[in-house]
Amino acid sequence: MRGKSMVKPTVGIALTGFAAVFALLALTPASASFFPADQADSPVLFGMAELVHKNVDGEVLSSQTVHNQLLDSGESILIRGAFGPTNLDESDQPAAICIGDAEATDVTEDAVAADFVPALAFADSGESTCILTNNVDSTDTTTDTSQAVLRANFTDANIAAGETITSLVICTNSLDNSNDNCSTLGEAFAVVIVPQPTLVNADDMVEVTYTFDLTSTNT
Repeated sequence: MRGKSMVKPTVGIALTGFAAVFALLALTPASASFFPADQADSPVLFGMAELVHKNVDGEVLSSQTVHNQLLDSGESILIRGAFGPTNLDESDQPAAICIGDAEATDVTEDAVAADFVPALAFADSGESTCILTNNVDSTDTTTDTSQAVLRANFTDANIAAGETITSLVICTNSLDNSNDNCSTLGEAFAVVIVPQPTLVNADDMVEVTYTFDLTSTNT
């Protein structure tokens, strides 16, 4: 993928959830910050993933939290959702978490879903590397509309034993196709490169929690 500009890892990059957060994004003032909340005096938008690796007995082997890298296609989804000209269709909203074997050198601003198809050794045709989250868990939406969470639990049905998870891709379900990988589902929204690659053994589980957050020093 030579000749393309690399995406810089960021803390606090714009990531929104659905209608409520899009509305807040549309109303965000020009002074809005993209720095961590403790360094900002105006709204902050960011996305991050937590990976918890457990063995067959449920013992936690590792846990890590990583901020995302937003792609051009993800920026397009944000703009379309906040400003139109038409409403963002439900199928164009981030709705799936996919595991993969991508490296940091594979991530560029204009990378697309097809760039993150795992090797056959990682997952053969009988394994679905993507899980549709279906419903979005929200943090008490009656009082807090600033956060939404996508969750997925990956097992040996999603990855071959002995392989290593090095990346996550957050995808839409616009193609409504198989869950083999992000390119069969829809568009890639954001990518997470796992700083401590996770080697998955037989009967292990990897729990992934992906959070969209809009926060400020006063909320």
